[in-house]
Amino acid sequence: MLLIHLLRPIARAIDWIPLAATGAAAVLMAALIDAGSPLGSGTAFTLLRMTGVMLGAAAGFAVIDEMTASTAATPTPRALRQWVRCAYGGLAAGASWSAACAVASARLAEGGSLRVAGMAVEAAVCVTLGLLAASVAGRAHQGKAAALAGMGALLAVFSVTLVLRGPYWPWLYPEEANWEVVHYGWAAVLPPALVALGRANRE
Repeated sequence: MLLIHLLRPIARAIDWIPLAATGAAAVLMAALIDAGSPLGSGTAFTLLRMTGVMLGAAAGFAVIDEMTASTAATPTPRALRQWVRCAYGGLAAGASWSAACAVASARLAEGGSLRVAGMAVEAAVCVTLGLLAASVAGRAHQGKAAALAGMGALLAVFSVTLVLRGPYWPWLYPEEANWEVVHYGWAAVLPPALVALGRANRE
């Protein structure tokens, strides 16, 4: 019952601007890149992967809880508030990524295809890590500083993975031999990331 009563006030308290702006930019890029001609599969893959990281960074702004600094202002458990915030941020990011994916898929050149399931797992991991980074940063920083610190951590990890190379590079393309193996790895990362998010949001 308490959860239901929290949904509306927390929704009003969240800073939706970063997520809304990033989501709108993702959909617009999917619609406007190479406008007037079909979208190549490679371009669509790159765009949707970039969108997953961008939305992961933006989702961290939903985690900001300005009431944390004042125990008098927090009659409800912090962990519950933070989980509601994470749920809002994750669902909004997921909806934006799905919309961008739908637009990109509709624009694919004839015969083109996207490995949507694998790419959705990539995006889910990116969003979860964005929420986790902001949640961890929120224990040391207040307000937007926590979200910015989390965003910086996520982008630093992303930059390192881009530099890495090898047969199990996380950003392989579908035609590469180890696509399936690598995406088992992506799927394996998601549960511990969610567990870590739960620990980060404890009282």
